[in-house]
This record gives sequence, structure tokens and C-alpha cells, in this order.
Amino acid sequence: MCGIQNVTRKQGTYYFRRLIRLGPDKPFRLRFSLKTTSRKRAALLAPAMTLICERLAMNMTAKIATDALTAAQRAEIFRRQMLVERDRLEVMHAQLHIHPPEDHEDIEKALSLRLGASELAAVGGATKGRVEDFLVARIDPDAEEEPIVVMAWSDLAASIAQEGAEEAAVARLAEIGVAQSALREAMARKVVNQARIEAIREFRATLANPGAAYASVPVAGYEQLAQPTLYSATTNTPQAPAAPVVAGPWATMTPTEAVEKFFEHNPRTGGSDGKSRRKGGRPWTDKTREQFRLPALLLEQIMFETPLARVTHDHLVQLNNCFEALHGPSFRKSPKQREMTIWEVVEETEKRVRRGEEAIAKAAKRKGTEDAVKMPAGALTRDQLGLGLSTTNRHWGFLRQLTTWFAKHHPLSPLDYSSFIENDDRNARDQRDTYTEEQGRMLFSLPPWTGSKSLARRMQPGDLHVHSAWYFVPLIGWYTGMRREEICGLMLDDIEVVDGHWQFDVRPTEIRRLKTITSARKLPLASELVRLGLPDYVTALREAGETMLFPELVAESGKGTMGDAYYKTIWTKIARALPFLKSGQATQSFRHTVINAMKGAEVMPELRADFAGHKLSSETEGRYSKAHMELLRKAAAAIPIVTEHLDPFPAALLPARLRAPRRARSLAAGKHDR
Repeated sequence: MCGIQNVTRKQGTYYFRRLIRLGPDKPFRLRFSLKTTSRKRAALLAPAMTLICERLAMNMTAKIATDALTAAQRAEIFRRQMLVERDRLEVMHAQLHIHPPEDHEDIEKALSLRLGASELAAVGGATKGRVEDFLVARIDPDAEEEPIVVMAWSDLAASIAQEGAEEAAVARLAEIGVAQSALREAMARKVVNQARIEAIREFRATLANPGAAYASVPVAGYEQLAQPTLYSATTNTPQAPAAPVVAGPWATMTPTEAVEKFFEHNPRTGGSDGKSRRKGGRPWTDKTREQFRLPALLLEQIMFETPLARVTHDHLVQLNNCFEALHGPSFRKSPKQREMTIWEVVEETEKRVRRGEEAIAKAAKRKGTEDAVKMPAGALTRDQLGLGLSTTNRHWGFLRQLTTWFAKHHPLSPLDYSSFIENDDRNARDQRDTYTEEQGRMLFSLPPWTGSKSLARRMQPGDLHVHSAWYFVPLIGWYTGMRREEICGLMLDDIEVVDGHWQFDVRPTEIRRLKTITSARKLPLASELVRLGLPDYVTALREAGETMLFPELVAESGKGTMGDAYYKTIWTKIARALPFLKSGQATQSFRHTVINAMKGAEVMPELRADFAGHKLSSETEGRYSKAHMELLRKAAAAIPIVTEHLDPFPAALLPARLRAPRRARSLAAGKHDR
């Protein structure tokens, strides 16, 4: 080993090597000689070549992403075309029985001619890009007296109602909502032809084994279940027909009971008690398990507690309609709603919408007023309804996982989840608004940083200055871009001094996980964090016997995450004092602010990825070497300083009683918190 990143040495000559990955396709390795035997020159050339490779890869990946079809899009086109081809082949075969073809008296021979010609045309289209007209001949060597049949493919294609691959490709692109381009159309044509080849081969296999076209049918040993009477919690609730099922050990299991059975069968989820784990891995968190239970509970309410074995696509449609009729920000947030069924919540939400519409209608009747409509407390408008895309996709993904597993033990009616799961085509950079420097200064001019009235009234101006999660979580977010859970779950041992410089060691601990493997990283403390007393705060906590940076966020019950605790108990109060705050702007926006600031300062992508904890396709030996940390400190200087107006003060901890693990809060206590 020569000790230079991305460089090897062989027979005295230095070689540059790099693993390049463009999208999800197989990576390729780049290796060439630097044409030097000088270590000093190789050390100068290697970083320049690394930067060039990174820029080229990003440009090529961006071009592929903007102009080509992704693997998921190609798979969806293939799936849709397979459905089209299956129906077309069945119809063609049936028509041969009704109207015998003129070219053959034998239907079997006519079918063989058409299948062979269709496959030949599809193979040509897949390899050459376009299908040119050709002649098709069928010769039966066992029947010498039978005449040779010769036909043009264009005439044969018209007789079997097969549309051209060009038209099919354009239609499939339109169905999946992808803009047409020359490259996309060419790629879609290839997929269409591949689907036709596979459909023909599948059709031939079905002719040889007719039973393969249908699911196995129980013949004996089971009894038909009685059809229960469905009832609705509301008067106008549409009823879905129940699916015919057979009795058996799984036939009476409700969706929520199926979830518990799923946990029991899958130790990776934590098992039946949530504590099982695989070797070298961790089970699902309590939050993930609850997220998995919720859509099953909602489906059970849609089905009025009938068994999961009787679920139909109509039930999924009803559940989707309810998702669109709910108010996402308030759904199941209150103890009251968590005790209600989804039908009852939909009915309550509809009443809130009617109150809003009545208020708007009354305001419209008043003449000569330009005042904004004053909405009653809790009133909504129609455009506020509907769960978020990421939330519904998660619900449908978990339900698909549950029913796919359940179908291995008991037959289910066909369920098409692709009808509900939508691709998130939003630009990730646009999903969260960044903060401007002016907004940052407004934020850090609030009482938690300039002085509060008391510990109970942190948002009221006063002379009290305290170091706590109120003070440091937004500061760390602004100057590091760390995720909310990464900040709130920091332990004191995660903050260290190396070579005279303070730094964060973001790593998984027994308190909290990291989002991905690449989230583990080391980050420097920005000069403002040092100036405003974060090291002194860490030292004071250690002397007080604490182990967590923000012990006040730890729950006595052990339930929930510290990031959620911060959001609910602190950030929501800060957010109410920020008039500029828009939907999507929260603690996550600090992260986008940091990344955008570094991008504007032309900080190299590898350093930005290190700050964000994003995955890098390159090799990263010595990633957190002394020299690399110096580069990270220089990159941190690109983050705008918005706290120069704040004066540091000596370490001031919360009282010991407020640093103790939080108890579950009563509703009454929540009403008096300001």
C-alpha cells in the first residue's frame, strides 16, 4: 500500500484507481497510470483526479436521471405491457375458434404461425430497435402435400390486433406519467418487445399445462364460512362485497391479529415481544412496529372486524377514500381520536369542513369588507384534507408486506397496491424549505437565546439564561446540519477533543439508532458553538454526573424518541413565534440550509456528503484523518453565522429535578404549559 487515497504502486509506478457507479447499474472500476514514480507528484495528482471523476459521475448520473428510464419505471412498463399481452393473446386464441383463419384450416397450426411470427418480430424489435416488415412461412415437413403458407408480417399483425411497439411504448409512458423523449421512447420500445416475448413464452407454457394459468383451487376438506352481516358506524358508508374464502386455521384471523402473527413469524421485527433480534442486527423499533400496526388497524375498521382472509380490492379503495377525507396534521394526534374508528374520524372531519365552509359563505355575504375570513376554532377547508404522500405510501407498503406474507398461508383475492402507491417525483431539495440568514437571526433573537422570564415561561422575554435543549438543539442543527434525532440523542461521550479541536462523533448508541450505516460520521464543532459555550456545557454536565447531552428529553417510560420529545415539547412552541415559518420548514430545514450553503461555496461533494451522512460511491480510506478533519472545519466555515449578536454566558444547567427522565404528562399539565 502506498498510503495515498485511490492510488496504488506497482513496480515503482503509481496508478490511480476508482470505483464508479452510475445509478443502480453494476459499477465499473477505473484504473490508469499516473505516469510518475514520484510519491510527491502522485499525492498532488490523486485529489485532482478524484474530483474530476466525481464531477463526471455526477454529470452523467444527472443526465441519466433526467433523460432515461429508471429501473423501477422499466419494470412498471414491463408489468403493464405483460397484462396487455396476456389479454390480447387470449382474445386472439378465442377469435380463432369463432372465425377460423383463411390461411389454415387447423386452428393449432394457425395459432403456432401467429405466436412464432409475433415472437420473431418482438426479438427483432428488442435487438434492433425497430421491426421491419418480413415474410413468414410455415412448412410442415410431415405433410408434403400441404401447401406452403407465406404471409407478410404486416398483414399478420393486423389480423391479430397487435399494435406497433412505437404506439405501445408511447401509451405506457403516458400511463406512468413520464414525459416522452427520444431516449425514453427507445428504451420503452425495448421493454414492450421484451414483455411480448415473455408473454408468448408464458402463453405456450400455459397451453402445455392449462392449470398453470390459475391458482390452486381447494376441492375437499373445507367448509364455506357463513357470510357475516356488515354494518356501518355511519349511515352513508359504502359496503364492499366480501371475498369468498374457505375455512381453515387462518380464516378467522383479523388484520390486527395477523400483524401479531407476522411479528411472531419474523424475528427481524423483534418477534412477538419486540425483543428478538438476529445475530449482528437489530430488531424493529417500537415506533416502526406501531407504524406497521396502524394501517392493519385501519383496514380492520374498514372491514368491520371481519377476517383478513376476506379482504378485497374494494376494501382498499374504501381505505384510500378515507385517507383522502382525513386531516393529516391532526389525525390520531389526540387521545380522543386514537379511541375513535376511522369512520368516526372521517365523520368528525367532515363536520369541521362544513364549519369552515359556513364561515366562508357568511363572509362572502358581507358586502364591502376586505377582511380575511375568521375561521372558527378547529374548522377546515377542503384543500386541507388528505394524508401526506409519504404517509400513505408507508401505510400501503406495510399492508402489502402483511398481505403478501398472509397469502402464503391462506389464499386472498387479488390486491393491486400499485393503484395507490405513488412515485414521489418531488425534488428532494424542494421538499424542505431552507432558512435564510435573516430568518436565522430572527430565530436566534427569541427569548430562549436572549433571555427568558422563567423556566416555565421560556418564550416570554426576561433575564434568565439557561443551557439546555431549548438553547443548543437549534444551534447545533444550524451549524452542523445533523438530523433532529442525531442531535437530541447525543451522549456526552459523543463530544470529544482530538488534536486540540472539539468534534462530534455521530454513532449508534443504546439510546438511539442512526438512519443509515453511512450516517455514522465525525463533525467539527463550528467556532460559534465553541464561543457560545457548548464545551463548557458538556464539562458541567459531566461534573454533574450526567451521561446525555440533553437528559431532560429522556422519557421515564423508555417509549418514544428524544427527537419526538423535543419536537412536541419545545419546537412547537418556538414555531408559533416564527411568522415566516411555512409548511415543511422545521428542524429538518437546518440540514438543507447547511447543504445549500456549502454547495453555494463550492465545497466538494465528498465533504458535503460527510456533513450530511450521505452515501459515497468512492472509497474512503482515511476518511477521518487529521487532514480530512481540517477540510471539514474549512467546509463548516461556509455555513452563515447568524448568532454574532448573542453573548456567551457561564455554563448554566437546568435544576437536577428538570434533568430527570420525563414522566408521562397529564392533559391538565399540557394546558398550562406556555
